[in-house]
Amino acid sequence: MSPKPSLADRQHALESAFKLFNQLSEELTGSYEQLQQQVLELNQELAAARSERMVQLAEKERLADRLERLLETLPAAVIVLDGEERVREFNPAALKLLGTLNEYDAWPEVVRAIVLTGDISGSELKLRNGRLLTLSSSQLEQTPGRILVLLDVTETRRLQERLNRHERLTAMGEMSAQLAHQMRTPLSTALLYVSHLASDDLVPQKRHQFTAKLRDRLQHMERQIHDILLFARGGDAGESRLSLGKLLTAFAASVEQDLADANVQLLIDDQSQERAIMIGRPDALQGLLNNLLENAVQQGASEVRLILRVGSEIELDVADNGHGIPDDLHHRIFDPFFTTRNAGTGLGLAVVQNLVLNHGGEITSGRSDTGGALFHLRFPLALRKSDLESGMEGERRSVSEHYDAMRSLS
Repeated sequence: MSPKPSLADRQHALESAFKLFNQLSEELTGSYEQLQQQVLELNQELAAARSERMVQLAEKERLADRLERLLETLPAAVIVLDGEERVREFNPAALKLLGTLNEYDAWPEVVRAIVLTGDISGSELKLRNGRLLTLSSSQLEQTPGRILVLLDVTETRRLQERLNRHERLTAMGEMSAQLAHQMRTPLSTALLYVSHLASDDLVPQKRHQFTAKLRDRLQHMERQIHDILLFARGGDAGESRLSLGKLLTAFAASVEQDLADANVQLLIDDQSQERAIMIGRPDALQGLLNNLLENAVQQGASEVRLILRVGSEIELDVADNGHGIPDDLHHRIFDPFFTTRNAGTGLGLAVVQNLVLNHGGEITSGRSDTGGALFHLRFPLALRKSDLESGMEGERRSVSEHYDAMRSLS
């Protein structure tokens, strides 16, 4: 049996226990104070984060409000489609422009109902009521769907047509003196030949010679009158959907004999893979090609190449191996009545440019790789309704970003 601890031992043990208790108490107090400090810091951080979040939400709400007011006042129609191509939102201008539009309407069905039967040239839509719209599209970045922006350009197109006609008539007025001068010479020559033909003692050989020269002068004047009327009349491109590749083939067949007589070779390099579909008038486009071909032949070309490509638009190069265009004349060759030939009317290339512009295209001149003339033509592609219904990619990302910000608030 072990001896009982003495009073001193018990007192020492009790003191040790109190000392340990005090030490633990101090440690707990320190830990509690540290925990309180951490809680305080976390509360402060949380309050700051909450305050920053509220500021961000308030800014987004202000942005959404501004965007909503902007969409309501925009003259352009704005339509938001979801990932299934159904209408989710639209502004008042869209309802006014399209006549009828409801949430969850299928956009392809809306297109079929409002767009005139036929094709769409580039990004333009012709409605059944005769209005002309431009359309652009951009994908939403954070949610499936896209935003469509439609703008009524009917009056703008009418004003452009009136302005173009006014410019042509102004040019006609400025060209009157030149036309009178150019017509006077062949007319005087023709009258001279007529006076010779009126002579009773004219031998048959001379009569035949004067008749041929008279016919040549009259044909020259007829070409001048035809070209000046073509230039003045202008006109639109029509609404016929055509394949430019097939038109080139038909054109080559129509001029085959004339080119053979002139010892000129026409080569067609069609790289379009039958995708060169445009809206235009076949007769006008064939006349355009004929003028370019005549220009090449008149400049001494023995070979003319037609190179057709399709990318975002239709591109047609007309290149020859003739004398080419002097660098200092490129800016003048499309001017009416400008010519470097004594027998030229000076209207062929002016008519070409006019027809290209009427088809919504552009034409530029340069030098071919053989040193001859090169004419680069560009035309807009004709899109079908199915192209529109399947979606068109645009560049208006700022609108979609604002819309995504608006959606994040809900």
